Amino acid sequence: MSHESIHEHLLISARKWARTAVDAYLEEPIDQDFAVHHMAVAVEHASKAYLASIAPVLLASEKQPSVDDLLVLSGNEDKSKKGRAGLKTIGGEGAVLRAVQLLGPEHKAPAKLKELRESRNGVTHMGWGQPVTECRALLAAGIEHINALLKALSAEPDGFWGTHLEACTALVAQALTEMEIRYHAKLRQARERFAETTRRLSEAEIAELVNNLSGLPTAAPWPIAVPAECPACGHTGFANGRDKTGEYGAIWFLPRHFGCRLCGLSLTMWELDLAGIKGRILNDDEEPDSDWEPDFETY
Repeated sequence: MSHESIHEHLLISARKWARTAVDAYLEEPIDQDFAVHHMAVAVEHASKAYLASIAPVLLASEKQPSVDDLLVLSGNEDKSKKGRAGLKTIGGEGAVLRAVQLLGPEHKAPAKLKELRESRNGVTHMGWGQPVTECRALLAAGIEHINALLKALSAEPDGFWGTHLEACTALVAQALTEMEIRYHAKLRQARERFAETTRRLSEAEIAELVNNLSGLPTAAPWPIAVPAECPACGHTGFANGRDKTGEYGAIWFLPRHFGCRLCGLSLTMWELDLAGIKGRILNDDEEPDSDWEPDFETY
């Protein structure tokens, strides 16, 4: 199998799964299980197509690949014992992470892409049954990621999505709008809680309350807490997360949760992006590569 045919075969497969996923979403009644499962398969195959377009050996398993696997992926199938029939490649999650890394720092993987993969497993083993709005957000994440891969592959979106192109564009826009609506609703509720808490307090009492609570991180299962301005009440809350060592000794902080004890705001995942709470370098005295960015989807 040639380098070109590997990635073309995978892209054709991704197109089939992706169109079937959108069909399942658009039909009445919506088949959410098929939509989510098939879109996750499409994301995996499209990611692998992108990797194979660069070099088929990038499809090699994360664990120690066999000599046969390496022979097939390097274009030497005739020297292998089992050939394509015995080929074992990288798993779906690993393929997506490799693709995101190679797409470069200008590409940020959609926040719900990991959840899409996890939901595929849930459908396969236990059934799913989530709300339609959640299904839409997961499909939108898959569509966004595939569109970034198509751009890198110099493939036209209309050729991939066909008659579903307009529906996919609208689906992504609608999902993003819903996420923003839920985010702003959280902020409004937190502001109302803070207003109710401080309604009968004097300015001095409010200042004392802020002083006592703004220095306390909220409980979260992450080892690092970094102060951050609360997007709801404007006081100091804490972003909780973990650290990751980057190149040239840079230590990155990867936020996973934000909490504010004053207004009770709690944010996770994609909400952190909307709040502008992003990763940052903890050891500012170092001089890391300015082009390197951590993989925030890994953990």
